[in-house]
Amino acid sequence: MGLADIQAALDEFHASLDEPYRMTPAGMWACSQSEEVYDLLRRMDLGRYRSFADVGSGDGRAVLIASLFMPATGIEADPALVEAGRSIARRLGLNQANFLCDDCRRVDLAAYDLLFIYPDKPLDWLVARLPEDWAGNLLVYGAYFQPPELAHIDTIQAGHSKCTLWER
Repeated sequence: MGLADIQAALDEFHASLDEPYRMTPAGMWACSQSEEVYDLLRRMDLGRYRSFADVGSGDGRAVLIASLFMPATGIEADPALVEAGRSIARRLGLNQANFLCDDCRRVDLAAYDLLFIYPDKPLDWLVARLPEDWAGNLLVYGAYFQPPELAHIDTIQAGHSKCTLWER
């Protein structure tokens, strides 16, 4: 089981869609590039983290990929996208992948020490949801929105995408 299997399952799911992107109850769904996410996670020291969460996980690709390395949770408000991620995880036997059908703007994020987001809006709301004593890291895919009030740790180029790592 690896990236090629995950990508094949995602390609099959996307072939069934009328549109490749759509609005969800919590924002715009857009896809990260699977190869870039895999490369990004492979290059990180994931051994220092206990739990990965994708905030607004869409079709679950980042969660499915992260579950190859560690326990991973996707938080997504769109029930059809949550079911797509769950279905792919079941079919591929990715037992470390878990999906919550909920609005990421309401979920307690304190338990996760590595948060991943491909943001569609400024990140003020996310920073406000993090406890003052949160000791985790925020991994932002793409260069458009950077979190206010967090300290920049690293910039990682993954394919064509600039990703940044932040801490409180």
